[in-house]
Amino acid sequence: DLRTPLTSTTGAVTSLRQLPDLAEDQRQDLLLAIEVEAARLSRFVANLLDMTRIESGAIKVRRDWVDVADAIRSAAERLQKSQGHSTRVHLPPNLRFVRGDQDLLVQVVYNLLDNAHKYGGDGVVSVDARDDGSDVVISVTDDGPGIATEDLERVFEKFFHTAGVDGRKPGTGLGLSICRGLVAAMGGTIKAESPVQRRCGTRLVVRLPAADLPPGVGQ
Repeated sequence: DLRTPLTSTTGAVTSLRQLPDLAEDQRQDLLLAIEVEAARLSRFVANLLDMTRIESGAIKVRRDWVDVADAIRSAAERLQKSQGHSTRVHLPPNLRFVRGDQDLLVQVVYNLLDNAHKYGGDGVVSVDARDDGSDVVISVTDDGPGIATEDLERVFEKFFHTAGVDGRKPGTGLGLSICRGLVAAMGGTIKAESPVQRRCGTRLVVRLPAADLPPGVGQ
């Protein structure tokens, strides 16, 4: 995973150095390639650091009242701004809160949405939440090719990849593993379901213990 962006960046830099008479549009394409691969490498390093913190127990989880609906909206807006991906958001009124860390929950939902857009192709990605007994359940669904039954647990392993809709293996193989660690740190669970419709599609389901706000809090 480290080798690919480094190789691409080195190749682009070499071309710029050895071919000074390149047309301006070609130069801009190479510069864009360097920028894209640098961002990819930065995300990979950030994911490695997050995974190291999770495994070492260095992540300190706050126990605040977390507005799940607000966290979901924040994650969807962040993905839209950073990558241009639009997500269908379905949230019921008066969704219950959870006790946990708002920033970590935003990161979890962001990672799930990012993963759905990478592997779901150009189809629709949606996120919804609901109260379910003593829990709040968050679901991120895509209508991509789905995940093989034998891989439904393995997708949460470090560096595990499945092929995207174009046959490539996008991403770092860390996003879902990080999600599992962060969700567990907040006392929740995460699982993958596939297929979800007409023998295709994937749904990633996060379940967190609900927490009722005490009188006067959040009002």
